[in-house]
Amino acid sequence: MAGRTIVPLDGVGTGASGGAFLYVFPCAYEDYAKLGMSKEPFARLSAFAPRYFEFFDLERGWLVRADSVREARQWETSWRRRLHAHTAPPPLLVPRRAAGHTEWLRGAQAALEAARDDFIRQGFTVHASLRTWARERLFAERWRLAAMEQAAVAKWGPIEFWPWQVERTPLAAIRDCLDACRELEVEFSDVVSGALREWHRRSSLLPP
Repeated sequence: MAGRTIVPLDGVGTGASGGAFLYVFPCAYEDYAKLGMSKEPFARLSAFAPRYFEFFDLERGWLVRADSVREARQWETSWRRRLHAHTAPPPLLVPRRAAGHTEWLRGAQAALEAARDDFIRQGFTVHASLRTWARERLFAERWRLAAMEQAAVAKWGPIEFWPWQVERTPLAAIRDCLDACRELEVEFSDVVSGALREWHRRSSLLPP
């Protein structure tokens, strides 16, 4: 099998060139996977599951860069046809507002891994570990945490008075972002306050 190619963050952005990506997001603990194309696959990843780092198996996920949206769409259409027998309804936990209710596959992991390796052999830029790629994206965007904290304080008041149990509340989005950083080993202590770090320590759903 050809070696896996991991490229740095500089190769991820689409910029003005119109580049796009074919992506494969395998679910964790189930033989389900989402096949799709996007100019912003990181946004798609988190749209399908706020706690994407738990919902998807990032180690097995991958994406390949196309030079244009048209090329990425052609790849998606071609593989969707080849894997039509594996078509399945989306997992129940995927929110309808995320769209993308097609191209969910069941039992196609071996074929998808073969597709990944074929792209590598052809010399395309393949991110063969979504965990590595997501960590780089998250690190590049961690400055957004400061703005998120400021907006939350303006809306809900001092952090010291925030509840720790935040499921089904707007504060869950902040907890999930901080949990993602912790799970993917992205340091954020230099961009948020000590009060927010303490609140996260108490509200996190990750093991201590």
